[in-house]
Amino acid sequence: MEIDWLEDFLALSAAGVFARAADARNISQSAFTRRIKNLENWTGTPLFDRSVHPVELTAAGKAFKQTAIDTVAALKQTKSDIRGLSRREASVLDFVALHTLAISFFPTWLTGMSSHLGPIKSRLVAENFSGCAEAILSGNADFMLCYYHPAVPTISDENRYPSSTIAKDQIIAVSCVGADGRVKYSLAADNPVPFLSYPPDTFLGRVSQVCLERGNLGDAVEPVYENSVAEALKSACLAGLGVAFLPEGAAERELQDGTLHKISRPEYELAIEIKLYRSIERSRAELERFWMLAQNL
Repeated sequence: MEIDWLEDFLALSAAGVFARAADARNISQSAFTRRIKNLENWTGTPLFDRSVHPVELTAAGKAFKQTAIDTVAALKQTKSDIRGLSRREASVLDFVALHTLAISFFPTWLTGMSSHLGPIKSRLVAENFSGCAEAILSGNADFMLCYYHPAVPTISDENRYPSSTIAKDQIIAVSCVGADGRVKYSLAADNPVPFLSYPPDTFLGRVSQVCLERGNLGDAVEPVYENSVAEALKSACLAGLGVAFLPEGAAERELQDGTLHKISRPEYELAIEIKLYRSIERSRAELERFWMLAQNL
């Protein structure tokens, strides 16, 4: 038994449609369906009548619903009570951030916040996007730092997980410098250049694809290496393995010192935002002060 199964059960009993309930829980429909089936295997009986649309609770499901509500509420309250036992722990702000933002953005940004609020006790965990979303949705983080662009779906429940844009960036293509001191690769070359890419189902993978489509660059690049972390692609790019699309902020130092050069054109570069998300279910004085400042800076 997992608490996620109970929350999935309650989501489906409210929505009546698997796709809608899965979207509300921010997981794929196949994973959501599998977890509902796991719960039914655990109870030993079907909880939903799938012969009708929207699905309805069976008699067993109706009997189980109040138990699920009470169990989820009790577990969340107990979790909250345990976390509230230590005042010292309560003063620490828990962040989860994309790897690139954790390295290239968070330290400087937190320093700026500290200049207004005074010393800030913080704990940061670096994750991919799905890990970030899971941390904020499960209540394991106060704040989530992620990139945002309208073309890429993200957490959609602004009532429970409001967000604020705290910075802006853009996706650019970069190349290292060759032994002759000249830029090693060009997207205008006659032959395809080696391309350092992200997995297609990641945020940076999707926005990079938009850039390629805008620039009609599908035939100009040849994928040779894939990594989900922008810092890893930057290292590969610096080593001369190929060109990469990077957030400009993540390559700022290398662009300034000339070890990387921008080779993309403005018409197919993509403006993105850096957003700070929070869960309204986690609230204490330190958190609320930080959130208010982040929204107004």
